[in-house]
Amino acid sequence: MTTKKYQQIKLAITAIIAIIFSQAIVYQNYLIPLTTLTVSSLVLILLRRQVKEVIADERDYALAGRSATWAIQIYSWIAVVAMFILYAFKHLNPAYEPIAMTLAYSTCLLMVIYSFIFKFQNKIKFTPSKNKYLIIIIILSIVFGVFTIRLFSGEDNWVCQNGQWIKHGNPSFEAPKSICK
Repeated sequence: MTTKKYQQIKLAITAIIAIIFSQAIVYQNYLIPLTTLTVSSLVLILLRRQVKEVIADERDYALAGRSATWAIQIYSWIAVVAMFILYAFKHLNPAYEPIAMTLAYSTCLLMVIYSFIFKFQNKIKFTPSKNKYLIIIIILSIVFGVFTIRLFSGEDNWVCQNGQWIKHGNPSFEAPKSICK
């Protein structure tokens, strides 16, 4: 397969993913996009191995590494500032506190993952056989994360029904002050 054909297939898969994501969000089905993303990533990995030409050289990889480092640092600073602001205003809306904590923990997780991958790449040379194991570990981590989120998701909340805030479970905070539509 040529690089040009691979790029065209990649563009088509991206368009298909965008359509599936938008439709799934409209229908409030979130399992389909996760499945689609996983399958399409695996398909693209397999197709990339079919390409006989050079897709990227060392300079591209070095630039990608520097870009990723900058992106992680910028995201971390923005997330930390947003976390402090939201946490400072949690008295205005109790929903700000879990958002702030989510930002804080996601930023910490991002830094831990980045450090782990950096150390891992420093010590181990990637080969096709090790890439298979890495892909399996990533997929298992995603599945574990989805099940963990589902298992520990808050059931105690306020739900808007027929223009009124109704208790769902036993929320630890008062009903929202916003108008329920």
